[in-house]
Amino acid sequence: MRGWEHYLPGTIAAVIQSNDSTIRADHQHLPSVVISGNKFPTLARATYCGSSRPLDEKRRQVLRTWGLSFYRDTSIVLDFRREYLFQEGKLQIWLPVQDAVASFFAGELKPGHQVSLYVSWAGALYAGKDITWAFLVNAYQAGEAGPPCEVKVVKTESSSSPPG
Repeated sequence: MRGWEHYLPGTIAAVIQSNDSTIRADHQHLPSVVISGNKFPTLARATYCGSSRPLDEKRRQVLRTWGLSFYRDTSIVLDFRREYLFQEGKLQIWLPVQDAVASFFAGELKPGHQVSLYVSWAGALYAGKDITWAFLVNAYQAGEAGPPCEVKVVKTESSSSPPG
């Protein structure tokens, strides 16, 4: 697995927490897309909730900007057509998953399955209240089956509040 060694054990919540205040600090240029030079390659443990939906338009905008910034090409967004709901601790978050990776979900995962996600942070969109976080799932390892995700009332489906 060439390159996977760069993904360090950690949490998505920690990446959100370490970048939340920096993103919220810029109030002059709203809405704004924030792209970091550090992708925070993280090997995160989470629960697969079993729900998916088409890629959120705000996240699509972040991925286009990220692709243009790093590769001078926005077509990378075509590799991420759907996002899937995962739960990491108390954080529920929609994560874009590469189509090639997601194609294995139906045969390997059921709601409640524990997974190790190879996640990188593409950036975020901040419009003055909520932040829409864009993490990319590039690979996964299925773990043991477990209890289903907690059902939560999500105020804004396309964003995640900082863990707290």
